[in-house]
Amino acid sequence: MVNPNIENEQKEEAKQTEAQAQESDEEASEIEAALLEEPEEIDPLEEARKEAEDYKDRFLRLAAEFENYKKRKDKEFEALVQSASERVIRDLLPVLDAVDRALVHSEDGRADSEGYREGVKMIMEQLPRVLHNRGLLEIEAVGRTFDPHYHEALMQVDSDEHDAGVVAEVVEKGYCLHDKVIRHARVVVSRGRPDEAGEAAQEASKEED
Repeated sequence: MVNPNIENEQKEEAKQTEAQAQESDEEASEIEAALLEEPEEIDPLEEARKEAEDYKDRFLRLAAEFENYKKRKDKEFEALVQSASERVIRDLLPVLDAVDRALVHSEDGRADSEGYREGVKMIMEQLPRVLHNRGLLEIEAVGRTFDPHYHEALMQVDSDEHDAGVVAEVVEKGYCLHDKVIRHARVVVSRGRPDEAGEAAQEASKEED
């Protein structure tokens, strides 16, 4: 006679085995279905549209950032110009005071008075100093070899003092602001001594012949 307990255990094991087999079949079916499932098709037009929208958003952000940067730099530049102008004007105020003092003496009919002369002297001392401190330099001319980068020749003259090609006289002073020429010096250039000039002309004439 079969033991009831053993029979029950065998039945329970059979049920578990059957359940595991059924579970395995279900997993296999799910895997097979996943493998057989067709991949979702991507619409190229939709993909291109999304990409274009992304580039558009990035462009708009960059344009806004650049506009803000430009406005900030414009404000900084305006502030810098205003500050520089204030410093220049402040430095010129003593010169303006000297002009006023000189004019007061001139209006009193004392243009040759000591006060008038002192006022003019102060102007001519203070103004060049202020401009020099701002980077303005006078172009050296007399006694220098003529240089078209710095000098503008108005005429040539005979000179016992200067060799040919050397600046003999300044008609109007020239200036550089830092390294930039803002006005050429207008000068008279030496042809050398009269006898040298004549000899040079004769030599030139012989070469032409």
